Amino acid sequence: SDEEAEMAGLRSSARHHGLSRPPPGAAPVESSTATRSVAKTDDGAASSDDDLAEDSAEDLGAMRTFLPQSFGRQEAPPGPSLEALHLSTRRKERREEIADRVSDKKTGVQFGPRTTDAVMAAGARQRAVRGASTMQHKAGGKLQEEVGLVEDSRRPGPVGQDSDIDEEGDAAALDDDDGIPVSHEVSIAAHEKAVTALSLDPRGSRMVTGSMDGCMKFYDFAGMNEEKQAFRWLEPVDGHMVQAVSFSTTGGLLLAVCSDSHARVYDRDGSSKPVQSTVKGDMYVRDMTHTKGHTQMLTSGVWHPLHQEQWVTSSLDGTLRLWDLNATPVGMDQVLPSVHVLKTLDKRNVCIGGGSGRTGGLHPTCCVLSPTDGKKIVGGCSDGSLQLFFEKARYQKPDKILRTAHAAPVSDATFIREGNQTNLLASRSLDNTMKVWDLRMFSDQRGPVKCFDGLPHEHEKIGLCASPDGKHLVTAIAPKRGAMGDASILIYDAKNFSLKRNIRLEKKAAVRFLWPQELNQLVVSTSSGDVVMLYNPSISVKGALHFVGKRTKSKPLSMVEDTGMGPIFNMTDRDDIKKFFDTGSGNMQRIRRIEARQAQKTIKPYQPPTHEAGSATARGAENLAFAAAVHKSGAQQLGLASASQKEPDSQKALLSYASKADGDQSLFGRAYQTTQPEKLLDWSVDKSEGDKRMEEAMKGDFCRKCGQKVCRCVDYSTWSRGREAVNKKPRIA
Repeated sequence: SDEEAEMAGLRSSARHHGLSRPPPGAAPVESSTATRSVAKTDDGAASSDDDLAEDSAEDLGAMRTFLPQSFGRQEAPPGPSLEALHLSTRRKERREEIADRVSDKKTGVQFGPRTTDAVMAAGARQRAVRGASTMQHKAGGKLQEEVGLVEDSRRPGPVGQDSDIDEEGDAAALDDDDGIPVSHEVSIAAHEKAVTALSLDPRGSRMVTGSMDGCMKFYDFAGMNEEKQAFRWLEPVDGHMVQAVSFSTTGGLLLAVCSDSHARVYDRDGSSKPVQSTVKGDMYVRDMTHTKGHTQMLTSGVWHPLHQEQWVTSSLDGTLRLWDLNATPVGMDQVLPSVHVLKTLDKRNVCIGGGSGRTGGLHPTCCVLSPTDGKKIVGGCSDGSLQLFFEKARYQKPDKILRTAHAAPVSDATFIREGNQTNLLASRSLDNTMKVWDLRMFSDQRGPVKCFDGLPHEHEKIGLCASPDGKHLVTAIAPKRGAMGDASILIYDAKNFSLKRNIRLEKKAAVRFLWPQELNQLVVSTSSGDVVMLYNPSISVKGALHFVGKRTKSKPLSMVEDTGMGPIFNMTDRDDIKKFFDTGSGNMQRIRRIEARQAQKTIKPYQPPTHEAGSATARGAENLAFAAAVHKSGAQQLGLASASQKEPDSQKALLSYASKADGDQSLFGRAYQTTQPEKLLDWSVDKSEGDKRMEEAMKGDFCRKCGQKVCRCVDYSTWSRGREAVNKKPRIA
C-alpha cells in the first residue's frame, strides 16, 4: 500500500537514521537506480535523501580544493623507528667503526633500502634474543615476545642469498655478544662539580646523585624527556659535600651521608626535612664504644641489602657503625644512636681515628656489605688495608685484616657475585691499582688473585663496580692534570681478567659506577658534573630508554611567560603607536626598565593639582576642604588637638606633674595624714646610713686596691713626693 511504501522510504532516508560517513578505507558502494528511488508522495513529488547526501559530498570535495591541506584535524605523523630513535645516541667510536666496515666492503652488487631494512630487522631480532637469554631478567620473556611481534609485523620481503649483508648485521651485533650494554651513550648535566655519590632504587625507576657542591638531585626516568631535568633537588647541609647516597631495599627511604658527623634518612620523594638523623658522639670520650655516634666527619655509607631498617656508615673517628631505624631515639632532638660499633685497628691493634691531626692513626674511607646475605662487612682504610668483619651478636675487632693490600688509601671496594656466593672482593686504591681478592684465602701471605697495575686516577672517590651476573669489572683511568691523553672507562672480564672494552670519555674523568640488574645499563658519574648512561636498545630496558627521543611537551599559550612573548600594541591608540615605533631599536630591556621606572611608587605622596577658581574641579576641591574642616571640628569636640596631630606621649604627660608633686607634699600625703602621720619609708634623704659609713671608712691614706697602708700596688716614692709637696709648710724667715 501507499502507507507501507512511505514508511519504508522514511526508514531508509537520512532523516530517520542521519547522515553516516563510511568507515576509513572502505570502498564506496555504488547504489543503483532502484535503491535510490523512493516512494512517491500523493502530490507526485519525489524525495531522495541519498541524492542530497551525494550532492553535499560533491560540494564538500569541491570546497576542499580551495582549502589548505592543513585544514581540519590531521593524522599524527608516524613516529621514528627504534633504530632511528637511538641513532643519535650511538657512541662516536661505534659509528666510526661501522663506517669503516661499510667503506671496506667489497665492491659488487649494491642493495637498496628494502634489503637494508631487512638486515636491520633481522639483526635487531637476534640481538633481542641474545640479550634476553644472557641477562635472564624478569622482563626478558616479555621483551622477546614484544620485540618479535613488532619486528614480525614490520618484516620486509626476503633477502637474496647471494648478498653478504648478513655478515654486516652480525658485525653490528658484536656489542651484544658479551652482554655489555655500551653501544649507545646519553649524558645528563646534573651538577657543576664532580658527582661523588650515585644510587638507584631497586626497581630502577629513580636515580639520586650527590656532588661536591653539596646538592642532591632526584631523577625519575619515566617522567623525564629530552631536557633531562631533575624533579627535585636539595642541600642536606650547607657547605658540606655529599659523600654517599644509598636507597633502601624497598626503595622507600634514602640514606644521605655528607661531610659532617650526622647521617640523614630521606623519603624517596626528597622531602626538605629528613625523616630521621643520627646522633653525634662525645668527642672527649677516648673509647668509641662508650659513645653513641660518630665524633668526626663521615666518609661513606651504604644500606643493608636485606634489612630495610639498617645501614652502615664509616667515619674519620676510626669506626664503622651499624644503625637501626627501630632504635630508641635519644636527646632533645630525638635522633638515632648506633646499635653496633666496629673498630678498625692500626698496626698496634689500637683504634685511633685519622682526623683531628692525629698522626699514625687510620680511618675507614669506604664500607661495603655482601649483596647476597649481608653477613660480611669490609672497610677500606686510609693506610691501604682491608679489614673484614663477619656478622655476629657483638662486634669488637675485625676478624681478618689485610695490612699490605694497597700502598695508598682504598677509595672503593665491591663484591663479585658467583651465583649466591660472594667470595671474591675487588678493591680500588689511589696507588693506581685494582686488585681482586678471595675471601677464603684472605691473608697477606696468599696475596691477591689478580692485580691490575697502571690505572692512574687522582680523584679520592674513584670507584669500581661489578656486573649483576659477576662476569665483568668496571673502573676508570684519568691522566694527571696537564698531562696528555683522554680519560676512559675500562671493562674487564672477571673470569680471565682480560680487557673487554676501553670507552673514551675525553677530558671528563669517570668517578662512580653503577650497573643495575633491572636496567642492564652502565651509569657513570664524572668529574665534570655529568652523569653518563651507557646502554644498548636491544638488551637494556627502562632507564635511558624512557627519555631518549621523548620530546618536550609544548606549553599552551596561556602558560607561556610574558618574557618569551613580544609586546602587543593597539594601533588605534596614540601611546601604543609611539611604543611600537620605539621598539624599532630592538633594545626591549631598556624599554622595560623605563616602564618599570615610570610605574614604580615614589616616596612623596600624591598631591592634588591646583585648579582654576569656578571650575568643576575647583568646586570638588572646595568640597574636600569643607570635609576636612568638619573632621577637624569633630576632633576638637572630642578633646583632641587635631585629627591629624599625633597623640601626646603619656610618659611625658605624667612626668610633667613630677615637679608639682615635689613642691606640694599634700598632693599624695593627704590620704595618710590620719593613718600614718609619720612616714615609714622616707626617700627624701639622698644618702643612706650605709653610704655615709662607707664614706667615713674610705677616708685616710691606704691603698684602694688591697686596703693596706703599706703595699706594693703603687710607687710610694712618687706618691710621697706628691704628698710632701702638698703638705709642705712655707718656711718662715
